[in-house]
Amino acid sequence: VPQNTDNFGVRIQRNVTKKDRLSLRLNLQRREGANDQVFGFRDATSGSGLNTNLGWTRNLSPRIVSNAQVTFNRNRNETTPFFANGADVAAELGIAGTSTNPLNYGPPNLNFTNFGALSDATPILTRNQSQNASESIIWSHGAHTFTWGFQFSRSDLNTQTDQNGRGTFNFTGVATSAFDARGLPVSGTGFDLADFLLGLPQSSSIRYGDSSTYFRQNLWSGYAQDDWKVRPSLTLNLGVRYEYDSPLSEKYGRMANLDIAPGYTAVAVVTPGAIGPYSGEFPSGLIDPDLNNFSPRLALAWKVPKIKRSTIVRAGYGIYYNGQAYSPFGLRLAGQPPFAVSNSVNTSPQQVLMLATGFLAVSPTEVTNTYAIDRNYRTPYAQTWNLTIQHELPRGFFVELGYLGTKGTRLDVQTLPNEGPGGLGQRNQLGNAVGFTYDSSVGNSIYHALQVRATQRFRRGISMSAFYSYSKSIDDSSTFGGAGNTVAQNWLDLAAERGLSSFDRRHSFDMNWVLTSPVGTPGSRIAADRLAGRLLRDWTLSGSFVAQTGTPLTARVLGNTARLAQTGGIGSGRANATGLDLASASGFFNLAAFTAPPAGEFGDAGRNTIPGPGLASLNAAFGRSFQFGESRRRLELRLEANNVLNHVNYSNINTVVNATNYGLPISAASMRSLTAVLRFRF
Repeated sequence: VPQNTDNFGVRIQRNVTKKDRLSLRLNLQRREGANDQVFGFRDATSGSGLNTNLGWTRNLSPRIVSNAQVTFNRNRNETTPFFANGADVAAELGIAGTSTNPLNYGPPNLNFTNFGALSDATPILTRNQSQNASESIIWSHGAHTFTWGFQFSRSDLNTQTDQNGRGTFNFTGVATSAFDARGLPVSGTGFDLADFLLGLPQSSSIRYGDSSTYFRQNLWSGYAQDDWKVRPSLTLNLGVRYEYDSPLSEKYGRMANLDIAPGYTAVAVVTPGAIGPYSGEFPSGLIDPDLNNFSPRLALAWKVPKIKRSTIVRAGYGIYYNGQAYSPFGLRLAGQPPFAVSNSVNTSPQQVLMLATGFLAVSPTEVTNTYAIDRNYRTPYAQTWNLTIQHELPRGFFVELGYLGTKGTRLDVQTLPNEGPGGLGQRNQLGNAVGFTYDSSVGNSIYHALQVRATQRFRRGISMSAFYSYSKSIDDSSTFGGAGNTVAQNWLDLAAERGLSSFDRRHSFDMNWVLTSPVGTPGSRIAADRLAGRLLRDWTLSGSFVAQTGTPLTARVLGNTARLAQTGGIGSGRANATGLDLASASGFFNLAAFTAPPAGEFGDAGRNTIPGPGLASLNAAFGRSFQFGESRRRLELRLEANNVLNHVNYSNINTVVNATNYGLPISAASMRSLTAVLRFRF
């Protein structure tokens, strides 16, 4: 797959006066390439970028320094799908209700339980830019070094896209299933490909309309800090920071949220500045501003006295807010009625979905918005604390033992309000709402890690470092800001979502080293001025080794017993745990430890209970620099290899219990790659 990038950079620094220094940095980039879809459709990508920074440093006095910065960034990215601007495939097939924009032409996206999805990229053009101005002042006063600063940043996020203009159909085997006395599909019956051949999907979703949006966001922040050298062996760092990230607003007000009645009994569509019937007037960003984001920072470094070799204790605590959590909300709130077509529905005995009419299966009087966010959403934040003890050993070695803890608060949790556990005919009961994903900041997480680091400083041509971490992370929302979150299985039982984090790795070991040729060093048996010495000296062998346990996986259900209302709900349903041991003599885990839940019931298996496949990789590099006399001319030769042993590292396992490839690997990390670099400097 072709990927081409050109970069150009300029950096200028100039002492204007004895007290003033100016610096200018300019970077330009142009890129183009392609991405391959599963069935070979190749989507074209292109882009360009501009980054420039102007800095002014002034010595106000011998002890006070001012540093002002102005930054401008602009980035353009475009993706053109394989089918874009070609034949209107959906119309030719008789599928009604899809977008008439030529960029959205092509067959609808198709999802299956047992087969790879038929999909193409979403057409998107982004032209984002940001302007940033900051000022900081450093004042050294006795045992104190004070720092003050402020920053203002404005982001313009301009996007042209239809997130699901071709529409999506999901096939699970419902249409060809047997049904029990309650009218629910029987597990183990039906076949997704048979439903597809009959043209009978279980659910459909589509989203397109006013595709150009112009989002604006402002950031204000300020801080004050004191590095206090209490005594030669003890330094304290005390500080506080304040941040305000405004929720995204759309230049022309083309966003829509849902005003939800108490008890989730009804919903109403609201736009910026409109008065909701249940909670009053909505602000321009449809989310109430969060103005209380103060962040204290405390830290110390203490050199323990009366110990033969250096021993240093470090500790710290801080709070960090994630204002970027607002960024994904803009597009999700924009591509909805009344500014766009948006709906997501399930088939039912009363209204059977078919390919030809599946995107029209809603009443004009129904609320078809597919996404809403709590207007009282608050900025997610993390508290982090750490303690490390570093001790020096003989011969250039030192070891470090540490503990790191992090607690996430107000993390994103996405739910499907009033959705039942599955089966035909179940739908949202919020008045006349078809169904939507609801985002709120009610999640929490906790992370603990013990860490050991051993390092040898460069000595006698050798340096190395090894790091080991034993950690555990638990949460009910595995991302700091919600990107990539899975919708909760049961909106009335969020406690069931608590489990291992999706990024949890219990053990992680990382080692790197640098070895240089001993020829030409004191004690070498080969003289550096001889021919053999000149050929063998200055060679360097470096490398790294990484070994990690895998991240956990969840036993899931798809197929005819899974509820699929909303695209976001797909894959949220969990399997039933049988009580058998997860360990397996063959394979990655015991497949009999899970089974599909009875129709109409939620699965009782925990989230992220399956140990994922581990990783082991060895990388190496070998090279030398050849100097030409006393000049600046130099020839550099370097050979690099990633995954030298070409070890197969499986990166994901299919954990859908009612899929034909249940328990089999479905993706792998990179294979061995070799690179040779020859560089001439002059």
